[in-house]
Amino acid sequence: MKKAILTLAAVVMLGGAAFSQVSLGGRFYSGLTSGFEASLLYGMGGNTRIEADLGASFGVMTKKYNAVDIFGARYTYDGYPSYYVFTATGSYQWEFNIVKGFGWFVGPAAQVGFGSNHDGDFYMRLAVGAQGGVQYKFDFPLQVSLDVRPMLDFIHLADPRSLFDLGVAAGVRYCF
Repeated sequence: MKKAILTLAAVVMLGGAAFSQVSLGGRFYSGLTSGFEASLLYGMGGNTRIEADLGASFGVMTKKYNAVDIFGARYTYDGYPSYYVFTATGSYQWEFNIVKGFGWFVGPAAQVGFGSNHDGDFYMRLAVGAQGGVQYKFDFPLQVSLDVRPMLDFIHLADPRSLFDLGVAAGVRYCF
């Protein structure tokens, strides 16, 4: 029984991959943070697909510190705390062909994430937005892309600069 279930699962997975395009690779991006995402594209038939990304990023943001020393003197200084963020992003995309191999895509996106900075401040992210860009599929199984992902963050509102993020990314994926 166990072998039959495993065989059925393998047939369904391989059959699904045969009828839709699957691409696996990575995205290098920069915005409020910079980092890398492991990326999976799954073609759903027609001109629609789903992109799922798992990322790790780092960043440096200027932060104003207001402090009072032990003698009661007040002062303000700029600090540059570094932080890291781990994210999971999903987007539903429509892709359109311009010429053979070259096309563009667009669709809605959502993201969840968490992280911390060197001060020990916990960072959580819940964002929605869109993703759009251009891509080129070579004659061999390789795809490159350049895209933008504007995101509106609903949780991390302590720093107004992190409310809106306009990330630009370059992607490279192997097509199965």
